[in-house]
Amino acid sequence: SITNHFDSTGKGVEVFVPHKKSIHHCHIGMRKPEDAQRLITSLQGKNVEWKTQAGGECIQSPKLFLDYADITHRSVARGKRSDGHEVERGEPSRSECTSATDHITVPGLELVESFVSEEEENVLLAAITGPYAPWAPSQVVPSKTGSVRRRVQHYGYVFDYETANVLRKRQAAAAACPPMPKIPDKINAQKDINVLEQHIEKSVEEGRGWEALAGIIERTRRHTFQNNLSYPLINQMTVNEYRKGEGIGSHIDTPSAFDDGLMSLSLNSGIVMEFRNKDKRIKKLVYLPARSLLLLSGPARYEWEHHIVTRTTDTHNGEVKPRDLRISLTLRTALTTPEDGGSPMIRLESNAYPPKWDVTHESGNEEKDALITPSTEKEHVHAVYDAIATQWHHTRGRRGVLWPGATQFLLDLPKGSVVADVGCGDGKYFPAIWEAGSYVIGTDISLPLLKTSIGASVGIDTPESRQVSKHRIHLRDRPAVAVADCMNLPLRDNSVDAAICIAVMHHLSTHERRLRCLEELGRIVKPGGRINVQAWAMEQDADSRRKFASTDVFVPFNAQPKYLNQSRDSGGLNNQHCAVNENHSVAEMYAKAFDGAEYDERKGLVVFRRYCHLYRQGDMEDLASQVPNLRLVESGYESGNHFLILEVL
Repeated sequence: SITNHFDSTGKGVEVFVPHKKSIHHCHIGMRKPEDAQRLITSLQGKNVEWKTQAGGECIQSPKLFLDYADITHRSVARGKRSDGHEVERGEPSRSECTSATDHITVPGLELVESFVSEEEENVLLAAITGPYAPWAPSQVVPSKTGSVRRRVQHYGYVFDYETANVLRKRQAAAAACPPMPKIPDKINAQKDINVLEQHIEKSVEEGRGWEALAGIIERTRRHTFQNNLSYPLINQMTVNEYRKGEGIGSHIDTPSAFDDGLMSLSLNSGIVMEFRNKDKRIKKLVYLPARSLLLLSGPARYEWEHHIVTRTTDTHNGEVKPRDLRISLTLRTALTTPEDGGSPMIRLESNAYPPKWDVTHESGNEEKDALITPSTEKEHVHAVYDAIATQWHHTRGRRGVLWPGATQFLLDLPKGSVVADVGCGDGKYFPAIWEAGSYVIGTDISLPLLKTSIGASVGIDTPESRQVSKHRIHLRDRPAVAVADCMNLPLRDNSVDAAICIAVMHHLSTHERRLRCLEELGRIVKPGGRINVQAWAMEQDADSRRKFASTDVFVPFNAQPKYLNQSRDSGGLNNQHCAVNENHSVAEMYAKAFDGAEYDERKGLVVFRRYCHLYRQGDMEDLASQVPNLRLVESGYESGNHFLILEVL
């Protein structure tokens, strides 16, 4: 026996084989821990050969995966594995290693690693999972492929999980998914792959995720696989979101719904996919690394079922790989019904952004009417700042970090000026305005944030930027503040001498609302008065912790329970939110109450997602040029922000 070479006692090695007919694993009993450690170190991931005692036949093993085993009553009593199969007594609790099936080949299966770059992956993820992601209506139904609970997006044509078929009549609301993203006609007209790659590169650099996605799909159409296979007629895409531990049942994609050639692009996390040929009673484990493209054609498409086991780790070539959130892009060619010939359906494409379902939502004029607050802002701006108000003040506002450009703008104003601080938050610019000899009227959409502005400069550790002179303490104790939307400010025309709007414009989700904000600032400031606007820039400094892959993103905020408790008392968690089970922690309540918020159990934090729109160089100037009574005085870049100084005409 090969293992006898590692036995230092001379008493032999015990080998236990659970099933003689099908040997996928066995247990080896060494008599000393040191021997077991040497055995694992020497043979891990190796192929070994030995000769049988009868006939001297030479046998070669696949790559070996060895690990310490501890058979417990708990593992035996567990009854079934996470994939539903019966547990064999003594079976390892760890997932089976891909190396155990290295000798198995699935005809028609091809894996192209690094099909997209890391930069391309980041931009695709920002677009596909970002604020404008067109997630399909929830469909939790028992289907031929198991109940579908994960979030999905469909493009071109909807794949219906209840019927396991394509919805070909797009007139129905359930079938009115967004069209496939389209590359520009001038790029499509040139079949030179280099032209396409240059277009993708530029889209990635500028954070245009939708255009980058269109380019990646076209790259897939033009890619030549083994045996000179290509699939230029791809007309359907399904985006699947697999949270850590989620899987999918064993299935073969409906042959009458899709043509030969199914492709799956994995983003953000790798996964082990299992293929089974029931006729031959064999299986193949394939690790799909992040950024890889999988092709199933011929037998792999029609004869082998594939599925993903529900678990949190996979084992590949002896290495345990924890799973993370995985986004898969399944690219297919949808067919007409067999009665209509089963031919590829027309490709439905659009370069319109953002992609949308063609159905009437709660407000059909939401995008065009600036006075209607989009749900994105309600859920990922207003509600979030209400919840994190106390922590925001303690960790951001009280540090008193003011942008030098904004401070200088205030110092340059004539003494006695009345300044509107639109989107004032916790009033961190109030002391600078008072000390410059001006008066301030602060407005913000968040009442909990405004409450923190009252007496905010009190404390022995108060930074200098938030301190006020003794004769101005009365201003600090009773600041002039009001809850107000920057779309409709409660101030008269030409009623203030100047205005500042810091870190507000990047929370407005439509062009119309950004324009309306500038118009309102121009309405309330007197002719000759000036306005200072600052918002996050797409271009960030090299040493900045903020890096953005797209112009519209969700930015995480880690909220601590001790501050959430205080925000709840201040109105940050309303009665509707409090309907959560009282046995849950505050962190769990917030995570359950807010769309997109997640509970980090290990750290005990709630991770909120704030919507932000990033401005490229020139974007804010273009906006200002569309407001007739505003003249651009100065624009520039400062500390990761673009800024404007405007004069009211």
